[in-house]
Amino acid sequence: MSAPIDRAKALAASAQAWRDPSHPARADAAERTLRHNDLYTAEALAFAVNQAMHEASESALRRWIGDRHARASTLVGVWTEDPEPLAGWRELLALALCGHRGAVRLPPTSPFLLPAFVAEVRAHDPTLDVRFEMTWDEVPAGTTLVLGSGSEEAMAALGSLCDRAGIPDDRRRLRGERITVAVTDGRESPDERIGLAEDALLHADARRRVGVLWAPEDHSPDPVLDALAGFRELFPAPPPLGGRLQMPRAFLQAAGTAHAWGEGFLVSKGPPEPQPAGHLRWAEYRTLGDVGEWLRAHPVELVVVSDRLRSRLGWTGRTAAPGDAHRPHLGGDDFFDLLGLR
Repeated sequence: MSAPIDRAKALAASAQAWRDPSHPARADAAERTLRHNDLYTAEALAFAVNQAMHEASESALRRWIGDRHARASTLVGVWTEDPEPLAGWRELLALALCGHRGAVRLPPTSPFLLPAFVAEVRAHDPTLDVRFEMTWDEVPAGTTLVLGSGSEEAMAALGSLCDRAGIPDDRRRLRGERITVAVTDGRESPDERIGLAEDALLHADARRRVGVLWAPEDHSPDPVLDALAGFRELFPAPPPLGGRLQMPRAFLQAAGTAHAWGEGFLVSKGPPEPQPAGHLRWAEYRTLGDVGEWLRAHPVELVVVSDRLRSRLGWTGRTAAPGDAHRPHLGGDDFFDLLGLR
């Protein structure tokens, strides 16, 4: 298997080529993805790919892996069904950099981008051993580690497959449904409000999409609504989204629930419960302590919050600044720990 430095070079060289939207392999995979999934747009898809490829420079990949490398290659199973264009990207990078082999169950919403990228990497490093499948009736033979993310139902099914394959709990990491939450205090700058709009609307239905926005009691939502409308001028909504929002709009109207809408988005006031694609829930709080308690009691993936509020929340989980929810950076030891490199 390739040494980490060689594999990092191969990955980075492919990422460099994929920064060009007209690069043939990328353009073809993007076109097929857009035909396959009507909740993606060309603008949002380009954003996701550009962000990932610019992040995957050789220096960044080498910093991420450090001096960690598997003593012996093993087969890592990856099951991802998160509804975002590059679901499974970080898992793929982690196992490739560590010198492992991969068996990847492709996300049904985006099955073309990762295989096309891996094919490009193999032109630089033929030793990269990653295979892709659309379904798993069982954990691929020889798998010793499993990474999974998706719905609670899907992770329960994957857990059963792991049980049947004899893969113990400490050799799997399965992440069920999670929510991304924004916490505001009404003093956000125009740039922060645009960032929040991006976090809520860039991808109609993704794990890192802000689904609940906490705001102080009686705070006017108008500045945020203006930011949402402004963002939609730059990133148009997927064509089917407006139709899908008509029924919840009618329900909110009939129930007398405060709500507002614009092109391809809907905002409603109420309990902090995540809503379907394009629908942002506006929840009110009295104190930040109340929000902190709620966060600790729920399956939160990420909290979008400004620096001035972060320390007052009492939240020790993952955070991002407004506008960074869909701009994850390579860092931390998460996948390396699971891959047995400590």
